[in-house]
Amino acid sequence: MKIARVSKFLGTIALTAAATVLTLRTVGADFSPLASQPAYRQFMSTYRLLTTSYYRQVDPNELIHGMISGMMDTLHDPFSQYMNPAMTARFREMVSSHFQGIGAVLSYESGQIVISSVLPGSPADRAGVRSGDILTQVNGSNTDGMSLLQVVERIRGKVGSYATLTLRRGSSTLHIRVQRANLHQSTVYAKMFPNRIGYLLITQFSEDTANAFARDLNILKQEGARGLIIDVRDDPGGLLSSVGQIANDLLARGKTIVEVENRNHQIQALHATGNGIKLPMVCLINGNSASAAEILAAALHDSGGVPLIGERTYGKGTVQETQEFADGSSLKLTVAKWLTPKGTWIHHVGIAPSMNVATPAFYHLPPLPVTLRRPYALDQSSVSIAVLQRMLLALGYNPGRTDGYYSLQTEQAVTAFQKMHGVKATGTVSGATAYALNVALLRLRVRDDPALQTALGYLDQKLGG
Repeated sequence: MKIARVSKFLGTIALTAAATVLTLRTVGADFSPLASQPAYRQFMSTYRLLTTSYYRQVDPNELIHGMISGMMDTLHDPFSQYMNPAMTARFREMVSSHFQGIGAVLSYESGQIVISSVLPGSPADRAGVRSGDILTQVNGSNTDGMSLLQVVERIRGKVGSYATLTLRRGSSTLHIRVQRANLHQSTVYAKMFPNRIGYLLITQFSEDTANAFARDLNILKQEGARGLIIDVRDDPGGLLSSVGQIANDLLARGKTIVEVENRNHQIQALHATGNGIKLPMVCLINGNSASAAEILAAALHDSGGVPLIGERTYGKGTVQETQEFADGSSLKLTVAKWLTPKGTWIHHVGIAPSMNVATPAFYHLPPLPVTLRRPYALDQSSVSIAVLQRMLLALGYNPGRTDGYYSLQTEQAVTAFQKMHGVKATGTVSGATAYALNVALLRLRVRDDPALQTALGYLDQKLGG
């Protein structure tokens, strides 16, 4: 197949670790060819019984949606699923990186809805919402018992209207009114390190990612970058069209970016068509680099000889197509597998780094809950106290042990931390101390990045210091 046709086919594919888009189009289904099959007649009989004989009325649409979900479940493929209209809408937002809201990212931690991050310059940021805040109410309704999706739906609304959030921050309760707006989430972040080493972080491959990458790469080149670090750690994937455009910026013309193999074992290859870049590069990867992120890492390594630094990647080697129904729901279906330029299928295996650099153990510690029924104190024992002790150890305060028993030395370590961080020195851990520990550990993760330091050292040596 000609490259033009191959590029046109592959350029519409999208991949992520948990959700993927190829194209979104309205489809219908004609089951008439199945009418002679016993299983289909059994299905129709079941449908009629449920709609005519069940003790209460049921929604036919819900039955059909359940049927579709059931069919998808039989595939035993976590990357193929039925998405209802709300899920499809959220998925579209993820791919486009454009959405309506306040700019706060939520997570579910220790039974509470937590503000895990706030987009810089967003309405939430300007209103004073901070990472680590516990969201207890939205517009006067308690979040207890709500799912994340339910909370998000309550926060979202008409652009220009307001959402009132009740937040717990340490021992304080805050009521913050935030105006909803149209938002764009950046997926590329750039900076220049000493010795003119450029750094480009890609958080996911959305519709705007390739343009943002090209813009920031051009700025780094204008500022005299002599080497590049491409960071796809914790990147769940995205649109292959974005990967192709970014690879065109980095790889020489004609180099293979990826191969796609369909169910008939036909392979189509996507090749770079740009001019590439003649700078020494490295690519940072970890266990959360998935799908499209793995495609870029493999392309750089196999076709560009770029060293991969970090940890083995996630290992998602399949391609999904998402087709939308008239009611706004959609099917996400695995339709092919992708191969590296050397023809390797990395599914469930991942890509091994050229230089293995382990992520420090404290990176994986969960945040401490900041709403405690009673403070952690001397002679108590729990899993959360074990997390606390490991936090203290990472921050340079020796708790004496990490088995979850709150010893005298743990109390002394807590007191020392409290004195250094402006928290009342009680030796016990309440909400204010837990919040301060969470923030301190987050800052440590930014400062202590072994893979990044290895990459900088490698390029320094490559560039002659």
